[in-house]
Amino acid sequence: MKETGGTLEDYVRLNADYSKTDDGTLLNEYYRQTKPHLSQDERNFLIEDSFSYDEEIDEAKDVKRKQLAYKEEVAKARNHLEQMKGKYYEEVKMGSRLTPEAQKAMDFFNRYNKEQDEAQKLTSKQQANYEKKTNEVFNNEFKGFEFKVGEKRYRYNINDVNTNKEAQSDLIQVFSKYVGNDNLLNDAKGYHKALFAARNADAIANHFYQQGKADAIKEVNMDSKNINMDPRKSSTVESDGVKYRVIGGDDSSNLKFKLKNY
Repeated sequence: MKETGGTLEDYVRLNADYSKTDDGTLLNEYYRQTKPHLSQDERNFLIEDSFSYDEEIDEAKDVKRKQLAYKEEVAKARNHLEQMKGKYYEEVKMGSRLTPEAQKAMDFFNRYNKEQDEAQKLTSKQQANYEKKTNEVFNNEFKGFEFKVGEKRYRYNINDVNTNKEAQSDLIQVFSKYVGNDNLLNDAKGYHKALFAARNADAIANHFYQQGKADAIKEVNMDSKNINMDPRKSSTVESDGVKYRVIGGDDSSNLKFKLKNY
């Protein structure tokens, strides 16, 4: 480009957000552009020689002097890069001498930036909506979640509402235990189990409700069929030379007596 003497690569680099760039990177880029006759090692040496210090050895005044000098140089670098960025932008906007390939790359770059900006806005909108809806669910009146079981509804009470709301306020964190440090899925079974449970919460609740009823009926039937097969017991009592043998039954009407005189 004519005035700045740069290339399309320079423009792309200068399109970065310098407000978020750390001071060291900013200064290196500034020296790269303003001191192209120096190698990278020479530029690094110049920066270190001009601004480095040792607080344990150097005088406090010298340390302060270098800190201020570094701060001034960083401010100068940021101002320079922002100005160059503006010049590149004006040249491109006015249709500077770009080759067809460079123009195509520029169009792609601008389109990419626009799409990224729109995607960021959409993500922010979705996140704000998710938080709003989550707060509406976990409000002051919230007691727990209801599950439909047949024609009835049962509520599962939640005591610590705030903890659950916080845990479910970020979808990424909800499923983080199923992925590794590389953000790749490492517990596919647990992940899909959780998804299935979320999609079929009422059906699962109904399944265990019906299973509980079936188990209760089975237990009652087993108890009712548990007949006492122990042999009848008898006892013998002696009184005044007469021996009584009592043969027990299930009730008093079935009692039998055998008497024997001695």
